[in-house]
Amino acid sequence: MSFEPADHEKLGRLKAPTLLHLALILPRSYRDTRLQPRPAIGTDQAVRAQVQSVHQSPKRFSAKLHAIDWGVPIEAVYFHAKQWQKQPFVRGAELLLFGRVQAGFGPLQLMQPIVLKEAGGITPIYKTPLQNRTVCDLMRRYMNRESLMAEGLPEWVAEAIVRLHHPIEKAPAIEGQTLRALKYAEIFRFLIGLSTRRRDRPAIAAIEADPTPFIHSLPFTLTGDQLQAIEAARQDLAREIQAKRLIIGDVGCGKTLVMLTIAFMVGERKTVLMAPTTLLANQLYEEAQKFLGRFLPLALVTQKSRVDAGDLASAALVIGTHALLYRDLPPAACVMVDEQHRFGTAQRKRLADMTAGDGGKKPHFFQFSATPIPRTLAMIQSTLLDISAIREMPFKKQIQTRVIERAHFKELIAHIQAQIGAGNQVLIVYPHIEESEHTDYQSLEEAQGFWQKHFSGVFVTHGRDKDKEDVLLSFREEGHILLATTVVEVGISLPRLNTIVVAGAERLGLATLHQLRGRVGRMGQQSWCFYYTNKPDNDRLQELAGT
Repeated sequence: MSFEPADHEKLGRLKAPTLLHLALILPRSYRDTRLQPRPAIGTDQAVRAQVQSVHQSPKRFSAKLHAIDWGVPIEAVYFHAKQWQKQPFVRGAELLLFGRVQAGFGPLQLMQPIVLKEAGGITPIYKTPLQNRTVCDLMRRYMNRESLMAEGLPEWVAEAIVRLHHPIEKAPAIEGQTLRALKYAEIFRFLIGLSTRRRDRPAIAAIEADPTPFIHSLPFTLTGDQLQAIEAARQDLAREIQAKRLIIGDVGCGKTLVMLTIAFMVGERKTVLMAPTTLLANQLYEEAQKFLGRFLPLALVTQKSRVDAGDLASAALVIGTHALLYRDLPPAACVMVDEQHRFGTAQRKRLADMTAGDGGKKPHFFQFSATPIPRTLAMIQSTLLDISAIREMPFKKQIQTRVIERAHFKELIAHIQAQIGAGNQVLIVYPHIEESEHTDYQSLEEAQGFWQKHFSGVFVTHGRDKDKEDVLLSFREEGHILLATTVVEVGISLPRLNTIVVAGAERLGLATLHQLRGRVGRMGQQSWCFYYTNKPDNDRLQELAGT
């Protein structure tokens, strides 16, 4: 809806460039000026009254009046009254007053009343830089059901907002359906605003490709959601503007195969895939060798790998860690970032800029994540990215989640012994590496002796461990129990791991707990997740355990 030119200056002072902005400037309160047949102590009321006498002192001005409708004497009281407040109170004058009714020692009192021109309605009171009557006039002219629905709001939302600005029978409360309508309008306005911020750039190449040969070469069938994500990516690649897509799905849903299919479609035009850890980069490289190696040449870039410029130039798919940011990369038609939340905005932008083409052309950009943290959710709702969600799993996860405490320790030990005896592996995550006076949980170093005394095949690693990648690889092949910190949150694939114990679970965020639980049962086997806590009544943990 367009505003009248004469109103633009007023709307600018209200910071209301659109009708939806104006609609969400809500009344601070309401003034009910309907005349009532009797007084109500402690409330604001309108009353018709005739002035009988006036009394003035240096700090107090009062007028004795007769309340015409109530039939009782009242007193209007002002402290430090201004001349314009005193002026209407002339003996014999009939006034329409509005103020707080209070019981005094004598007659009823109206404290600091205002003089009204007319009575009989409910007036919204707005706290803005403009006079209230000016805002009320804007709302009267612009705020109606038809204009709000023309902006895209549903009828029930438009009607609820109109009732707030134009109340009829009573002052409305912001609760229930009215509160839901306001939240709807807030989000609606937010998304409309964001939708105008997306800036599309020309792509390095528009790529027409058929993923079918690669998909048919796989020894298993992809899920419907994987195929949908691949089809969305195929359409993205075919456009002449840069693709910006986030592909999100739970741990184990098969995002890696979507990455490899995208790389297959890009083909010799080159794809760069960045992962947050050497272990994850190695795993992605192993998967690429297994399924994609016979179609495309590959290269792996980590701190330990020795890849020269010739290898990078000849590889169609370059997989690497942050080390990619310190190499001279050739232009690439496609860039992918796995576990995108582990990288800063500047790092992701730098990778895209390093592989950009001439004339400001950008590589198609795909990001992947299994972690619904606030930043990922903000990216999803911003409309600056296209979204693909992989909800189907290649197999049904069978993970039993329990919140346990000290009393369950014997039972936990028996469970661990049984799982190791069956050839499975166990992961135990501690909140700290060293002893800390700020927690009543054992640290990794304190607990290490107990596990090594009672069990064989115990491996230990943490964020400060320079050899953690080697420890994880050794554990995968020959270990029984892995003691670690949250360094194992992302990127470790252990097919025999079916039990995880998280000590001090209430100290970790929900996203981290969700990721840790995703480490077990990756092959569909029966698995267990134990959240160990000294506060078992923690509602947050109990809710997560039941989800």
